[in-house]
Amino acid sequence: MRKKKKNRKNQKSKTKKSAIRPWLFFLFAGMLVTSLVSLGLLKLYNLITESPRFRIKRIIINGGDKEEKRYVRSILRLKKENQNIILFDKDELEKKIEMNPDIRVVKIRKKFPDTLIIDIKKEIPFALILIGDDLFYLDLKGKIFRIKKRGESVDLPIITGLEPDDPDFNVRLQKAINVIHALVKKGINRISELHVTEYGSAHIYFTSPRVEVIFTHQIEYLDQNRITKKIKELKKVLNYFTNYAQIKITSIDLDCVRNGAVVRLGSVNG
Repeated sequence: MRKKKKNRKNQKSKTKKSAIRPWLFFLFAGMLVTSLVSLGLLKLYNLITESPRFRIKRIIINGGDKEEKRYVRSILRLKKENQNIILFDKDELEKKIEMNPDIRVVKIRKKFPDTLIIDIKKEIPFALILIGDDLFYLDLKGKIFRIKKRGESVDLPIITGLEPDDPDFNVRLQKAINVIHALVKKGINRISELHVTEYGSAHIYFTSPRVEVIFTHQIEYLDQNRITKKIKELKKVLNYFTNYAQIKITSIDLDCVRNGAVVRLGSVNG
């Protein structure tokens, strides 16, 4: 009986050992394959990153003028023989290029094997704003993006009377931009200045005819419908007086009476 028990134990231990050995084999084989694949991928990576085929040879810049393109190339400073297109950090370059205040957004694409495509969208100035003693460029959304340099010649309307520390600065600025934009869309683009008083009155000065227009006494409450209505009233007044060259208009108040305007006249020779 004891011998039978011992034989059974020996058979069980042999069975366990034979069951374990295949798992060890597969584990070893798996580790070996993984190592070989990793080594192969590493060699392939080194081959690609060191291959002259993947060196940057062409740079295509779309958008922007000569000055922006010159700026982009000065930032690139590419040593073509040392720059691999796969390792090239386009995100970092985009951030550096967008530091230029005249550039709104940059998108860089890699065209394999050797080309960088850089798409530039410029800031489009819509108006100027006077803050302190300096003029700054504004876009249509009210973003101030650059100071106007001395000697720069531009034909843009100027927004005055607003200071960034005013609690209503953002609201009044956007309303002023909306008024100018609506006037331009209606063909009234001879705007010299839009001045917002501390009380919220918006005065517009035109170059031709030279007239002051009190557009509203509460710029914060202007919506698009009211702006459109006031522009229609303004056009009626201007069109009426174009037929009378002997009469000179000095000011038009569009917010003094309902459904009308108060017009101040001056001397033609004055």
